[in-house]
Amino acid sequence: MAVRVRPATVADISGIVEVSTLAFDPSTDAISARLFPAHLRCSDSNAAFSKWSTARTSARLDMQNSVVMVAVDDAAEENVLGFSMWLTPVPEGSQADESPGPKPTFSGIDFEALVELRRIMEQDKQCIFGKDGSKHSWNLDYLGVHPKHQRRGIGKMLLSWGLQQAREQERDCYLLATPAGLPLYEAAGFETIRIVQIFGVPHVSMKLAYQENLVVVNEV
Repeated sequence: MAVRVRPATVADISGIVEVSTLAFDPSTDAISARLFPAHLRCSDSNAAFSKWSTARTSARLDMQNSVVMVAVDDAAEENVLGFSMWLTPVPEGSQADESPGPKPTFSGIDFEALVELRRIMEQDKQCIFGKDGSKHSWNLDYLGVHPKHQRRGIGKMLLSWGLQQAREQERDCYLLATPAGLPLYEAAGFETIRIVQIFGVPHVSMKLAYQENLVVVNEV
């Protein structure tokens, strides 16, 4: 059957965690390795990461200005092939959910590094959008695809869903791209704003203005 994208539910949490653990394994991903350093890990190197991913996904499903999407295929062995987490624009006169996310209650994570990561990301948003940050834009916070199902266009499908929502609402889109994800976002029309160093890894702060989003669609 064909891959389709739909809103995530509580039943999808384990599948999202599986994809996240495989795609951002602390043994291979530089940011995850900084958040979950080897000297804090137990014998199961991914246990803390999985617990954190579970708590984070649960929190995002409960947030008012958050949308979690999953890519699924009923013919696939895996329940979830990919996922995306979006922070949605906050309506005028409303307050964004300012929750910084779940505070770990388990060992294995460097909480100071987590706080620093959040500070860097928020600082970048304010640098681009001003004191309100990206709360008036569609913000792609997290996107992952199962390693077994990469190069099937799943990342593009998950991204395209959010771009469509932004077009309908006449909003800009924002994200911080990893080096691996950069080609996907460039192909979608995102503009590089600046380079942001996160724990020594260069990330690319990118924005797709509403008018440019329309141009991309019209050219397809």
